[in-house]
Amino acid sequence: MPTGDLIKDHSGEPVMVAGVWAKDKLYYIQSYCDIFNKGMKNKWSTRTYIDLFSGPGRCKIEETQEEFDGSPIVALKCRVPFTHYFFNELNEDSLTALKNRASSFTSADINYFNRDCNEVIDHLLPKLPSNSLDFCFIDPTNWQIKFDSIRRLAKDRKIDLAITFHVGAIKRCADDAPEELDDFFGDCTWREEYGNMIRSGRREGSRVLLDAYEKRIRGLGYKKEDIQDWVLVRGPRNIPLYYLIFASKHSRGKEFWDKISLKSPSGQIRMPLSEV
Repeated sequence: MPTGDLIKDHSGEPVMVAGVWAKDKLYYIQSYCDIFNKGMKNKWSTRTYIDLFSGPGRCKIEETQEEFDGSPIVALKCRVPFTHYFFNELNEDSLTALKNRASSFTSADINYFNRDCNEVIDHLLPKLPSNSLDFCFIDPTNWQIKFDSIRRLAKDRKIDLAITFHVGAIKRCADDAPEELDDFFGDCTWREEYGNMIRSGRREGSRVLLDAYEKRIRGLGYKKEDIQDWVLVRGPRNIPLYYLIFASKHSRGKEFWDKISLKSPSGQIRMPLSEV
């Protein structure tokens, strides 16, 4: 069964089918949630966690039958919690399951949304505290999120971003890309940027795509030095699947991300990756 599909757990609640590599991604999200709240609790009394693709709150690897928490529950379990949580999930069954799983966190201030990841922004923004430090996890299954949605979310807000960038899937179709990728990158000029660099042979394709996307993130008020893409998650046969792109509007956020991303989920010290 493809990853991202829903199956039932032992209690009959939906869980999301995941590859073993999803655990690596969630390791970094959990680590950043912990360091973010621990480091900022005395400076920011209001700290929010935003998840635009929340899922049912539980994942399962079919091959091994192993189950583990999804990103919303990971964020709720922080040793120092966020003050506000904003969970969006388009699938109604997934959202109901997430609400059931999150119901035990009785002290958490949780807002739920059941909308497309792009449509939800206009409903989310009025509910966000006016003066908060935010962390948003954007975890699409391909390129559903439009760059304009990220632009609207980040405007005039102190918000750290962690974005799943599906470099493998984008690279496979980049030469004849669907129109949806123009919305993902924010315009169609990325096509020319990609084509020119590939024909010149000066940069590897994955790096070109990352650079094109990160250039647009810089246009939202994020400095180049505070955007990081060290974390590359690989799938079967060691094939690159996606990068976790991190961006902060403050150097402290980058320091936190560097600290948690220098160590792999297995505990090994990792080196920065400049190429796939």
